Amino acid sequence: MALHGVSSGELEIKSPADMFFKAFTDDVNGPFDKTAEDNTVTTDREKRTVTMVMSGCLISESYKTVKAIVTVTPKKHGSGGNVVWTVEFEKIRRDIKEPHFIIETLINYLKETDQDLRL
Repeated sequence: MALHGVSSGELEIKSPADMFFKAFTDDVNGPFDKTAEDNTVTTDREKRTVTMVMSGCLISESYKTVKAIVTVTPKKHGSGGNVVWTVEFEKIRRDIKEPHFIIETLINYLKETDQDLRL
């Protein structure tokens, strides 16, 4: 197993992309409170991209680095959009598994944010 890895995916959202991006950036630490104690967050509002670098707590026990990138793109016609997420990581040892708990937490948080905005 390689020490470096990348996992990515795309999620279609039904809420307006700008509203989703604002809600996500207003509460960006929400999905990572349990996985890291020292997060660095960079937001590019023009590109609707958030980059989070996580360290500390559970992260440092298994990974040198974990970086999540979330980009929100509006649909060309109608409301809604797409959220593309990428999680890059570097394990401290080869026997460490991929950070599925971080990826699952991120995906669930994105889905919940979309759902909350449509209520």
